[in-house]
Amino acid sequence: MWRTHFRVENAAELARQRLAARPGFNAYEAFNSLDLNGGGSISASEIQRNLQSRGYFVGFQEASQVLAKFDANGNGSIGYSEFASETQPKSPARRR
Repeated sequence: MWRTHFRVENAAELARQRLAARPGFNAYEAFNSLDLNGGGSISASEIQRNLQSRGYFVGFQEASQVLAKFDANGNGSIGYSEFASETQPKSPARRR
């Protein structure tokens, strides 16, 4: 179990590093593209619809699990500050 956890966290950090290295990546624009109803937050159903529109067919439970990873304050949705925080590199040793 721990091996899987560390592998997933390492992959997530690598993805954050790649985003940080892309000069064209804008967290605000990425957030707005995921906020389908323009309500200022991302819900589990919006995550589900975004993934399904890209060919990944997930259930509401799986979308809720993705939401829980980003939802730092536990209010059931992802605000911009939570999204921006999760897309920034976490490892100080790897920041550029």
